[in-house]
Amino acid sequence: MRLSPRTLLISATAVALAGIAAPAQAADSPEKRRVQVVMVNFSDSTFPDPAATKSLLQKSYFGESKSLTSYYNEVTRGATTFEAAGGGILDPIELPMSAAGCDSSKISDLTYQALEKKGITEEDYEHVSIVFPNQKTDCDYLALGSVGGGTTWMPIDGAEISMTALVHEFGHNFGYSHQLRERCTSADLASCKASEDTSHKTPMGGGGWAAGLTAPELIHSKWLSGDEAVKVAKSGTYTVRSLYGSGAGVRALDIPLGEDRLVVEVRGASGTVDGRISGVHAYRAPKGDYAEAALVDTTDADHWSDKGAADADALAAGTTLTDAGEKVSVKVLASGDGKATVAVSLDGVPAPAEAPAEKPAQETSSGDSAQQPTEKPASGAEVQTESEQPAAPASDDDELAETGAESDTAVPVAAGGALLLALGAVFAARGRRRAATARSGRHSR
Repeated sequence: MRLSPRTLLISATAVALAGIAAPAQAADSPEKRRVQVVMVNFSDSTFPDPAATKSLLQKSYFGESKSLTSYYNEVTRGATTFEAAGGGILDPIELPMSAAGCDSSKISDLTYQALEKKGITEEDYEHVSIVFPNQKTDCDYLALGSVGGGTTWMPIDGAEISMTALVHEFGHNFGYSHQLRERCTSADLASCKASEDTSHKTPMGGGGWAAGLTAPELIHSKWLSGDEAVKVAKSGTYTVRSLYGSGAGVRALDIPLGEDRLVVEVRGASGTVDGRISGVHAYRAPKGDYAEAALVDTTDADHWSDKGAADADALAAGTTLTDAGEKVSVKVLASGDGKATVAVSLDGVPAPAEAPAEKPAQETSSGDSAQQPTEKPASGAEVQTESEQPAAPASDDDELAETGAESDTAVPVAAGGALLLALGAVFAARGRRRAATARSGRHSR
């Protein structure tokens, strides 16, 4: 799980982080992921008040509100939760190294060695989060997390921790890349152009922790039930409900688009998430890689960075996305009141004009924390085997976050501004594990 400095290769080019498997979802009970939080000191830099920092970390990671645990409890509706590993939050470990240079690989290598000396092994945790004083490290990232792995690096400067960074880095551990957008100004899916603009629809795309995860991310992690994430097999018209709203029904459409998939969702405020996100959104998942999905943006404005225009890229009623070559058409017939009617045409076959009648929705508590009963999907759909849907917490900012290393891949977080990608690949062997680590996307401090 550790990265050897000898194997670290830094690239100045953007690189795709592909082929990383997400953890499987337990069907009948919450998947409990144990987090070993480790405070570390350097030979020339230490925590001034370790007890206060330990209290801060307990609240930030495992508190009942505004914490890593409360966010993922909400967005997964309790399907996945975090708990402190058996070692709890460890008192500071003294690393035999200076802070200067922010050598992330050496920090993790020495930390894992120290854990082993304490008898804490890979069998005792799913995640290791390394927290260290940042006064002398001069790290060029706000935080770092391994993509598809279990390591996060959290430098802190004082008596607070960025919840956006924390949620974002653990998102990288679940396999998510930074979520960007593609410009499709003519609504022609065959002419979309890649962009380095972030989606602002998820903590992984500059949305801050006030944003929930997007439907492709939930599908990737199997956090939507089979009746909620519908794989469209033939032309049909569907009623799609808000991703985190109340009631039962279809939450996302997963549509074939040649080798790719097109995922359509409806967003709206619910619980502590999505207060600034609403309307219908579509994402292209290249070759079915949902963790790499990009927002389809049919506008030509730079509103993606404008907090006051978070919904300007929503697909309004009457909007039609088309790909003539693949004979696919997706039209938003109506949108509002937490749901939308969407017509999907495959192989050139027109969709029926109306969606099948819905069963009465069964209301649940705010935030959809309990699993919802589901209704039968519209005609033309195959049920996708996914599990539950989520709702999430409020954000402190719109930072992007970072990532780090391991049988995984690392990606970093930056504070505001455009996302600059600089990826590094790491391949290191540790026992029976292989590490593939990439660093990407920094937030300027």
